[in-house]
Amino acid sequence: MKTVVMSIFEGGYQPITALSAYTALKAGGHDTRFFDLYVEGTEKLTDLAEADVFALSIPLYDALKAVPDLVGQIKAVRPDARIVFFGQYATINAGILAGNQGDYAVVGEWERPLVELLDNLSGKTDANPIGIADATMAAAGLIPHPYRAKDQIRVPDRAAAPSLVKYPQPHLDKLLGGPTIVGGLETTRGCHHKCTYCSVFAAYDGKVLLTGEDIVVRDVANLVDQGMQHLTFIDADFFNAKRYAMSVLRRLHTEFPQITFDFTTRVDHILENPEFVKEMPDLNVRVITSALEFPNQKVLDQVYKEMTVPMIEDAIAAIQDVGIILNPTFIMFNPWVGIEDIALFHDFVARNKLEGLIDPVQYETRLHLYKGSPLLKNPTIQALELTEREFHYDWKHPDPRMDELYLASRTPPSEMSGFKRCCLKC
Repeated sequence: MKTVVMSIFEGGYQPITALSAYTALKAGGHDTRFFDLYVEGTEKLTDLAEADVFALSIPLYDALKAVPDLVGQIKAVRPDARIVFFGQYATINAGILAGNQGDYAVVGEWERPLVELLDNLSGKTDANPIGIADATMAAAGLIPHPYRAKDQIRVPDRAAAPSLVKYPQPHLDKLLGGPTIVGGLETTRGCHHKCTYCSVFAAYDGKVLLTGEDIVVRDVANLVDQGMQHLTFIDADFFNAKRYAMSVLRRLHTEFPQITFDFTTRVDHILENPEFVKEMPDLNVRVITSALEFPNQKVLDQVYKEMTVPMIEDAIAAIQDVGIILNPTFIMFNPWVGIEDIALFHDFVARNKLEGLIDPVQYETRLHLYKGSPLLKNPTIQALELTEREFHYDWKHPDPRMDELYLASRTPPSEMSGFKRCCLKC
């Protein structure tokens, strides 16, 4: 039985979610091919006509929204192929995906369930695979509890993916001062925090899995062999386990002193760990990304961010004082922001010396109400005019001028990728 593990989009990085699945299936003895749609394009789908199973990686919403068209194209190439989905948004949308778009969806971590599913489909065993939802379960509303275990996480087979030069990061290039070959990996899956807009919370409910430190180091060695000059830790929050994170960072700097780093963490973690922040320039940390959402206390409270506007400004100053570049992300358009707040936002940017550092896409981000979002329980959201779509809800701002401003601010997706993103886990 021939299987294709397909990545659709993983933030423009070499796709770690899909590679981890491919690595597990190969180790499990399955005839598996890796295919990155982001790099290869849909015109090469005809090369996959012999595949019996397509395992589609769905870690981000941009990958999820591409599913209906992609499934149709796969079926045109291989009408009787079985389709299975895995990744963060597959967990959140398991019922829809297994019921409407394909045959199976993995709920939770994917390595062991995918191997067990392929063992079952290929006749190696008749045991039911763990963590798998199928169409019958979806129809009955019987979606399994997410499978959570780190015992199947291996060093990913990076050689299966296209070269790192196929994954440029223009905004990072700008912040770092020139073209850089960038790699990405995660030291943790999930997040301890429960910000109500966040898909990581929806998928993991505050749980975190650590990748073994030796696995991280070996993976970085492979990325360095591929020419990597800069490493992005794509964890939802690098300080999910701060002492572990610092141990990894120190070890990587010792073994690969030429590599520079960036990561994402929260404002409160920056303020709570001043000694770590001061150490980071010596460890080659060049950029820290932090989700500032919107510098308005009402917004911060509504999304359960557990921080204040003064905390945001103190964290910005702390990062700038040690010479690290802040890469802020925002939810620019949301139901709690009015026209007058937009002018105040630009004052905030100028006051905190953020001009020239903000990725232009941040000026057009809009609150995303995906199916399964905890925000759908928020009274303000429930009072909005909502239109249900297959994977999300469209919403209208109480002030029509805000929706007009949003539409006027939008730019076309990147010609290179067809995708736009505001962060690494959305």
